[in-house]
Amino acid sequence: MRKVADRRAVRDLTLPSFPMWWRLAALVAVYFVAGKLGLELAFEHASATAVWPPTGIALAAMLLYGYRVWPAIFVGAFLVNATTAGSIWTSLGIAAGNTLEGLLGVWLVRRWANGPDAFARAHDIFVFAAVAGLVSTTVSATIGATSLAVAGYADWSRLGAIWLTWWLGDAAGALVVTPVLVLWGTSWRVRFSRTEALEIALGLGAVVLAGSIVFGGVRLAGSNDPIEFLCIPPLVFVAFRFGQREAATAVALLAGIAIKGTLGGYGPFVRSSENESLLLLQAFMGTLATVMLPIAAVVRAYARSERELARTAAIVVFSDDAIIGKTLDGVITTWNAGAARLYGYEAGEVIGRSISTIVPPEVGEDVSEILAEVKQGRPVDNYETLRVAKDGRRVHVSVTVSAVRDPDGRIVGASSIARDVTHRKEIEAATRERDTLRSLASLAAAAAHEINNPLAVVMGQTQMLAGEVAASGRARTTEILEAVARINTIVVRMTHLTRIEMLRGSPVLPEMLDIRKSSEPDISGGSDAAVAALALGSRSLIVVARDQRARCEHLEEMFAAESVEVILDRRVGERRRREVTPEIERRVQQRRRNDITLDLQLRGWAMVKR
Repeated sequence: MRKVADRRAVRDLTLPSFPMWWRLAALVAVYFVAGKLGLELAFEHASATAVWPPTGIALAAMLLYGYRVWPAIFVGAFLVNATTAGSIWTSLGIAAGNTLEGLLGVWLVRRWANGPDAFARAHDIFVFAAVAGLVSTTVSATIGATSLAVAGYADWSRLGAIWLTWWLGDAAGALVVTPVLVLWGTSWRVRFSRTEALEIALGLGAVVLAGSIVFGGVRLAGSNDPIEFLCIPPLVFVAFRFGQREAATAVALLAGIAIKGTLGGYGPFVRSSENESLLLLQAFMGTLATVMLPIAAVVRAYARSERELARTAAIVVFSDDAIIGKTLDGVITTWNAGAARLYGYEAGEVIGRSISTIVPPEVGEDVSEILAEVKQGRPVDNYETLRVAKDGRRVHVSVTVSAVRDPDGRIVGASSIARDVTHRKEIEAATRERDTLRSLASLAAAAAHEINNPLAVVMGQTQMLAGEVAASGRARTTEILEAVARINTIVVRMTHLTRIEMLRGSPVLPEMLDIRKSSEPDISGGSDAAVAALALGSRSLIVVARDQRARCEHLEEMFAAESVEVILDRRVGERRRREVTPEIERRVQQRRRNDITLDLQLRGWAMVKR
């Protein structure tokens, strides 16, 4: 940053481009006229005056346009002194001193007082008064007075008086004139409402009236009574009501009235010597400028802070989150509308009470731990815990707690922001339950597929036994078939259970996962009905070994009207056959996927689910 500032300073010190020449010419003319007017009040020496506005003009020009306008300052100062008194060499020396004064003052202001924004803050205004009003002005006074004395145009015995007059005139010019020019140069637009325009007119009118009473012909008492304090109230009003620009304007207006009145012999600063009178007056005006501008800056800063606080307060008040302020002992100090909505308590019900009012007993220790962290200056971010509302319901919240500090940086309290995460917690719980049920559904479907093949074997074997056993044994086969049908019903439900969606507020389990319902028998009507239920419940394929043709015909008759296909397996006894039709190949691949070869070899037939 320092290198960038140095490069900018070097660039500003170079000669300006052509479009700036008209500004330089105008600056030379303004500087020359102001200098000639100031030297009209030179009573100590022809080149030393207590009223020197060119210093303020030079500082303002270089603050607004940069160092590049220094040639205009030098030329203007040279012309003023060359046409007044002394020689070419003394005029060059005085012009050099005035130019160096401006360059040094601007460099110090940019370095320590925020440059053109020096009048925005009270601290910067005081720094400006010190470095530009008191320090840099010594350069011009020293070089100028010494040049006159060395060249024989001033008596060495009067060097101190000349230096003091020179320095105080430059200081007053810097303190009174520079703020007016800089503030109007950076913000020249006037935006007053009718009421504000009336107020500023009344304020400036009051300044003129007070100046006329103290320094003019309008007198309530003796002409030189010490009533200069009457000038302060209207200046304070303007400073409080409008700001730095209007306050600087009012001070400059009063300075013009005061100079005119003092030279006319009116006012509390009139002395036997006109130069002494002007020195006292300039000291008074410089003091007023140094006091009024910081007052205006402080008031403006306070107004900005109030607006920012109002916006922040609006955010806090209307936030959906619960924002609570409390002391380090846990006593509630602030309670926004979001907290009232979340916990059910109005602000008047809880302010002054302990934060434990909304903390359930099971998490009571959390508060002391959080406050201990805050006391150490460590924030607590997104801490999820429980709180209790006025109606007793538990509220899941995510809490962020930070320290509240006073202007000295000391921790004096804590601020917590709580967000209701109850709905998110419910969603998370439902998601976990859904995932669990999905896992259970997958397990049920897998189990159904594993049960299906052995169940088909039991059904087929029982059906064949029903035709071979005596009438006394058929009752048992019927019971077996009924039990198989019940099991098949459960298997069918399990195979159809492929997806589970959790519906909010629905605690009912899917019927398949309800053991009491899935185990209820719903098959009646004997073995024929059981076989029909098994067949209808699932489309199946019965594969019979090639050497069991009679069994194949019997099964075809049994399932002729059902969704069951009975085929002879071509693999048994014909392992070496390679020429097969596409239909047989499809069936072979299906049988291989279900691994029925072993069943065919052991039992001569197998039943698989399509």
